[in-house]
Amino acid sequence: MGAEPAKARGSRHPLVEKILEGSAPEALRQAAARGAMPIPLHDLVYAQICLLQDGVPAVAQAAVASLAAISEGNLLSLFRDPGCEPVILDHFARGGRLSGQALETAVAHPSIPDAALETLAAEAASDTLNLIVTNEVRIIGNPRLLGLLRANPNLSADNRRRLLELERDFVGKEAIEVRRPQPEAIPLPEAPPEGVEAPPEEPPPIMTPEQEKEFEEALRRTPTFQRVAKLNVAEKVQLAMKGNAEERAILIRDSAKMVSMQVLKSPKLSDNEIISFANMRSIHEDVLRVIAGSREWTKAYSVAHALVRNPKTPAGLTVQFLPRLGTRDLKIVQGDKNVPELVRRQARNLFLQRTQPPKKLGKKAH
Repeated sequence: MGAEPAKARGSRHPLVEKILEGSAPEALRQAAARGAMPIPLHDLVYAQICLLQDGVPAVAQAAVASLAAISEGNLLSLFRDPGCEPVILDHFARGGRLSGQALETAVAHPSIPDAALETLAAEAASDTLNLIVTNEVRIIGNPRLLGLLRANPNLSADNRRRLLELERDFVGKEAIEVRRPQPEAIPLPEAPPEGVEAPPEEPPPIMTPEQEKEFEEALRRTPTFQRVAKLNVAEKVQLAMKGNAEERAILIRDSAKMVSMQVLKSPKLSDNEIISFANMRSIHEDVLRVIAGSREWTKAYSVAHALVRNPKTPAGLTVQFLPRLGTRDLKIVQGDKNVPELVRRQARNLFLQRTQPPKKLGKKAH
């Protein structure tokens, strides 16, 4: 596998999306698991991690072997990518094979999940703990991480003193100081960057299919819907840019993809509208792809949560947001029959990792 830079996460390779959506034949999944597909490294590794859960043992075993054979140089290339996804960082950080610059880069990456850092903090060796202690921003935002570091007998006296000073000067004050400059465009705060702690407030409830169907029927009876329905495509495209929120809520559902995609370009679009769109099962799949590919929109917890719970969102896009969900939401997702099986399995694995006692994976890191 080459070490070419990963492309924008919002445009995953079509072959990988086909694999992750569950529509790829076994031969194609086997080729991806073996690393025999000429696609970008980031996409390939992402697919291989997901194929660890494949129902065909030979495919899963091939993925295990390929991931274990990735060179340190290629790992470093992955971790240096600002867009490296939490699933990849989590897999290798917990696996215990990282060392040197690769380990340092992974631990310092802003997208590494808190759960991965917690696993390392619980039982890792002194050198690894030193890397975590120097990541003060993450410790300030995660008191549990502070406790796990202190409980580790491998923590040096110097780092214990450093943690004590950090707690005295910052922990407990950060919530006010850090959140003050955050934009308040929507009523729900953003989750910590790719973190795993549940948000302080619940995301808005997601409508059941029956409730959404009733809402759609009621919407079609409104005067605004009747007026918009009479417009031609060109007029709808113009309205998507210049109209109000009610009109955009109708146009985003339009059968003409050109119209619904134009809504996402409206300068009047609000964060609350994006949350609403991410929840919809009645919109074009490509609309959800665009939302999922926007870092500006998906940094809001409610958007990430809605995309995961929306069965219309491609599974290959959904799983990247699972590490961001709170433990309670992961438990709900793992039992939600409306979401793809791949997403439920990944949610269950993450839920178990957070709720079961830390394993001795961290001892292998050095």
